[in-house]
Amino acid sequence: MKYLYFETDGDGTRGVCIPASSIVGMDVHTNNTTLEIFFNDLGASNANDGSVVLAVTAGKTKEAAEDIAKAIHQGAGDFITIADDEHQEFASSHIANCGVITLA
Repeated sequence: MKYLYFETDGDGTRGVCIPASSIVGMDVHTNNTTLEIFFNDLGASNANDGSVVLAVTAGKTKEAAEDIAKAIHQGAGDFITIADDEHQEFASSHIANCGVITLA
């Protein structure tokens, strides 16, 4: 099983590791600079148990989503960093930072 890592605040205290199999979709916000990844089946009773919001280069949300999909499917190992603000490590050159992490 592959796990995706997200770290939002840059000091190592607000991160989450989620099974890649829990992704239910990605949504481009109307500002075209935000990509939200939705998850389910994290143990809560909601249909969507949470989401992670990523800040993305303007007009590059599709490319960022493609890069994330490639990282998941082609990534070596079981631990894949999607967005880590603390270490400035991102699965796509179009991801600027990790925003809000919401877990139900």
